[in-house]
Formats: sequence, C-alpha cells, structure tokens
Amino acid sequence: MRFALEVWSSRFEQVEATCRLAESLGLDAFYYGESPHDLNLDCWTTLGALANATERINLGPVITNVLPTYRSTVLLAKQAATVAAVSKGRLDFRTGVGAAAAFGRPWWEPFAIQYADYDQRFSDLETALGDLQRWWSGPKIPLTIAARGRRAMGLAAEHGDVWETSFCTPTEFQEQNDQMMEVLDGREIARSLEIDAFVATTKPGLDQLLRQVTSERGSEEDLPAILDRALVGTPEDAAGRMVELASIGVDQVTIALHDPHDIDALEAISEAANIVRQHQMNSG
Repeated sequence: MRFALEVWSSRFEQVEATCRLAESLGLDAFYYGESPHDLNLDCWTTLGALANATERINLGPVITNVLPTYRSTVLLAKQAATVAAVSKGRLDFRTGVGAAAAFGRPWWEPFAIQYADYDQRFSDLETALGDLQRWWSGPKIPLTIAARGRRAMGLAAEHGDVWETSFCTPTEFQEQNDQMMEVLDGREIARSLEIDAFVATTKPGLDQLLRQVTSERGSEEDLPAILDRALVGTPEDAAGRMVELASIGVDQVTIALHDPHDIDALEAISEAANIVRQHQMNSG
C-alpha cells in the first residue's frame, strides 16, 4: 500500500515544510490542491517549487481540472511535463470530470471561469486525455483518474494507471470496485481511495482533536457519517482500517488531514503506515 498526503493551503512556507516532513517520515506522495480561490496558490507553480525542495517523494495535484476557460490543454500538458522534468520523474498526474455542478460552480464561476454541465466536462476530459498522451510523447507520466460513476470509470479504464474514488466506507468501496472491475474487463490498474483522517499519536491528543472537530464542524456537517468513512484514532486504529482497506483492493490511500499542517497528525499517519508495511511484510 502507498500512502499519500493531500494539502490545501496558501501559505507556501508551511506547504513546503509539510511536504519535506512527509518525505522525511516516509510517505510516498504529496498532492497539492488546485482552485482559483485564496485557499491555495497556483497548483503547478507550487509543484515545481516543491520538486526543487524534495528528492524522493512523488508530487502531483489533488485534482487538476480540465476547464477550457481556465487553461488550455496545451498549457496543462506543458506544465505537467515541466514538473515531471524538474522532479526527475516524480509526477503523479491526477485528474477527473470534477465535482457536481452545484458544488463546482461556486468555486469557479465567481472568477469568470465556466464550469460546464457533466456531459461537457466529460467530453472535455475525454479529449484532453487523448491529447496529453500525444503532446507528452517523450516522458511516461502516470495518470490517476478520479471516477465514481460508470461513464467516468470508462475513462479511467481506458487511460488511467490508477483509479481513485473518495470518502467511502469499506463496503462502499467494495461496491464501487466491483463496478470498476466490470468496466476494466480484465485490465489491471491500481486503486486509490481519498480519505479523511482525524488522527493523533496519543489518546489525549485524539480526544482534543475530536472535540475541536466537533466544535468547528459538528453543527454544519453530518459528522458521524464523515467519521465512519475516515481514518480515526491513534496510529494502531488508523493502521487497522488501512489493513482492512488493503485486503479489499485499495493500493493507495490519499489522506486529507483535518489540519494539513498538523505535525502530530502527520507523525501518526507515518506510524500507521509503518504498521501497515510491517503487517504486509509479515503476511507475505
């Protein structure tokens, strides 16, 4: 199993420090968010800077969007090829059709960026995936394609090296994985699960974190459902859930911490990852 961290933040010094810490703690990949908001810096410029600041860890966008009114696909191909070169082949290119219009439009359209309906976004992505491979020509850049519905799964099956789904219980992942297996029709690709994490290295630290989460999010979100789909607990607890996920086909977890710069939480994820690796070594 591979272990990746996703971060949304506009504070570059902290983003860089978190990325370097993730690398030193043995995580496999670091993914940075993309949007026009003040929530983050420009994704591809940031990835280029992180490539120069790190040596081993893979880098990529959380999801890079194919939106023609935001950026041409030629420019996206050039940005990705540049990061692949600067990082000496450590780029994970991650994309998808995007969030539902009701969620996506408030993110993009205040900046005069059209966020089309699903059919148009699907068509734009389908065209872009073919173009990217042609324009890259030289480098082999692995593609992760996020997909929950059957049509998007078809794009992942045709073009992807990794298929990713998000925020599932183990049972929900199994149901989606069964659909993906049918779409793949015998082709083998890796499977990634994007997952929230509320973790701490100690029980008192965890109790404090969960009180904070309840205070900040409990009145506005269905917190029990979120926690049911998340990594929750000490390293041993988180490792137990990840071993369960590995047993049903998850090859990578892409982890979103409650606070992306929480050092204790990142150390807890590293400890959990080491437990999982040891378990997998022992089980052959």
